[in-house]
Amino acid sequence: MLSDFLQEAFHRFSGNFTSRSEQTTLDSACAISLDQAVDFVVNETSSRLRAIPKCAQQLEKAIVSSFKYIDELVEQVPGVIPCGRSTFGEDPRVNAFFVNYNHLQEVFSQSKEVRELFTSNSTISECYALLCMHREERQRFGIELVGDEVHRDVMQTTVSFSDHQIVSPGVNEADSRCALKCCIFRSLIGYIHGEIAKAADLNINLLNRKSILHSRLKRLEDQHLTSTYRENLSLQIDAVDKEIQNMEPRLISLQDQLQFVTDALTHPEQFLSAETHTIYLSRLGIKQRDTSTGSGRELSLAEIQVANRQPRVAALVCFSREELLPEKDFLHEANIFLIQ
Repeated sequence: MLSDFLQEAFHRFSGNFTSRSEQTTLDSACAISLDQAVDFVVNETSSRLRAIPKCAQQLEKAIVSSFKYIDELVEQVPGVIPCGRSTFGEDPRVNAFFVNYNHLQEVFSQSKEVRELFTSNSTISECYALLCMHREERQRFGIELVGDEVHRDVMQTTVSFSDHQIVSPGVNEADSRCALKCCIFRSLIGYIHGEIAKAADLNINLLNRKSILHSRLKRLEDQHLTSTYRENLSLQIDAVDKEIQNMEPRLISLQDQLQFVTDALTHPEQFLSAETHTIYLSRLGIKQRDTSTGSGRELSLAEIQVANRQPRVAALVCFSREELLPEKDFLHEANIFLIQ
């Protein structure tokens, strides 16, 4: 795939990202990666940007800035979490992430990439990957033990995790961290593309609206009539012009779009954030204030957010080949589920 080079780039640079303007004797392999990065960004945002002279030079330094920021961001994510039968009972994170051990097995076993990795690497005993999830909190009334007394109808917050995705499994922790970096970079590019597309649609709609208003106004002028309606049309045209002028971001021309892409990649911190949250959960997934109750267990969660999208929990995990469900049995169970 075109984006496979991203993993190679993050592995190759290992945090030492440099643009051509910063290093006159750039390694040929690194230069190829930067060229690929520019092609990827242009293809995924707006291929028309190639019409702008020196587009690649403007984008290259901005891409390097994003690579550096994402690299540092991901290196702060906690280490690998083993996911298996034993850790489901012992590790509060694994216990919270999955409904039960069978659910854990299914999440990894249904990943085509996990199966392909084990098939193509017969000597490895476990795989490493990025696990992405949504964290959901809900309010409900429940029972709580306070001292020796049972309190009923106590407002509680339950925490659960959904939409599990296994991303880019590999043979070591470096691969899983690299997968997270690539995922974040692609998400940033996806956001940029979305903003350009929305701005283009809005601009087209405003221009069409302005054209319709002008046509109506001309018909009135041809009739040599003056009326309140004519004055109202003029006011509406002025309002549309003002809205076009005040579009934010203003992405009407190709140069506007290139500037937006460059600015976004140069300052990725405006759109990307990573936070580690510490929460306390009981084994039933009920949020606790701390561990003083005895039932609360501490969880450190790394959450990645792109712009205003819903944050996703990102965990670096490993999974044993021995705990992979047999493919035949797993597919049979999946068919039964679909039939129901």
